[in-house]
Amino acid sequence: MSNSYSSTSILSDPASTVASRQVTFETPERMGNASNFAFATGNCENVLSQAFADRCFITDSTSYVEMAEWRIPLVSLEHDEIEFIVNYRTHGTVSACNVRFTIDIDGSTFTSVLSLSSTTNGFANNDVTVTFPSGTHYYATLTMEIIVNSGAEVEMFSVMAYFKRLASPLAAGFKFQYNNTTAITPYGINRLKVNQAFTSRFAHNMIDNITELRKRFRSLLSWSGVYNTNSTLFPSFTEAAMSQIYIGSGDIGTLLAYPLLPSGFENLDFDKLQLHVKVIGDIDFTFFGQSFSINQASDTTIGWHIFDLEIDNGQLSVLGDTRLPYYDATFDNNSENSASFVDLDTPRANRYPPALTGVGKTRNTIIGLTLIGV
Repeated sequence: MSNSYSSTSILSDPASTVASRQVTFETPERMGNASNFAFATGNCENVLSQAFADRCFITDSTSYVEMAEWRIPLVSLEHDEIEFIVNYRTHGTVSACNVRFTIDIDGSTFTSVLSLSSTTNGFANNDVTVTFPSGTHYYATLTMEIIVNSGAEVEMFSVMAYFKRLASPLAAGFKFQYNNTTAITPYGINRLKVNQAFTSRFAHNMIDNITELRKRFRSLLSWSGVYNTNSTLFPSFTEAAMSQIYIGSGDIGTLLAYPLLPSGFENLDFDKLQLHVKVIGDIDFTFFGQSFSINQASDTTIGWHIFDLEIDNGQLSVLGDTRLPYYDATFDNNSENSASFVDLDTPRANRYPPALTGVGKTRNTIIGLTLIGV
């Protein structure tokens, strides 16, 4: 079948393409199959995965209230269906409780509502299909809201999201990664089953496909504060009132990722490692050995900011039995971060959204962070 792929296909034998040897049809067939499989399934793992301590993500709001927000990388402009999964628990008298996820892609929004049953605890899932607006897009903003009926409360333990794989066979025609100017060409498997030499078009398409697939972003680290907790059943300072909204000094060296440094990373000439940060007001901080300064319109301005990062090969860590090179992506343990982040000496008297007056404004705070890379 044209443009099909199989996850069980045997890899092509590179020895079958050396000089003076006949190229049998299995080699281009397997290469085409691998290219189709990589486009359809590559990076279709979790773009969001965050867990929460007991009773720190809980609400009794009877109207939709914003609870968290993340940046998530897109897979491609062809991967348009995203699945959400939550692990939750209900408290009180439950008749109607919902979680609403809103995907924003450059001003175009799409929603998915998960209905939470009256069982004590469990899982809920739902998906949404998005329509990409014109232009170049490689990330989306994902907002999570919760509503409960009077007398009920919802507690979240974990939130996950992933883009669904494309089914085999791929539809005919070019496939676009993040814009409509560069394309990936699927391979019709039946047209490859001929004992003949490689054509220049086959080789160029294969090289172009590999080049475009290397640009595909994945989520390396994602975190959001819990913005609006409130509980009548668990109101104490050690429960709902203690939910973490802001990055604190205790997160230095603990909120981290160990991404693999792929071969040839230094020579890639496109965006390959980005830090997305959601901030209230102004803040200076260092992440992964690099200093950043965010200056916004006022102490109460809330906004996302994007920074391109560079990797210092001297900072690589060789981990595991395979001895592969990884880099340690985290906040640096230095005086700048210690002074900038919330700690016991500089608590925020006001919670989210930021206060307009008073010395306890929620200014100079990081409330969301996502690291994406190729």
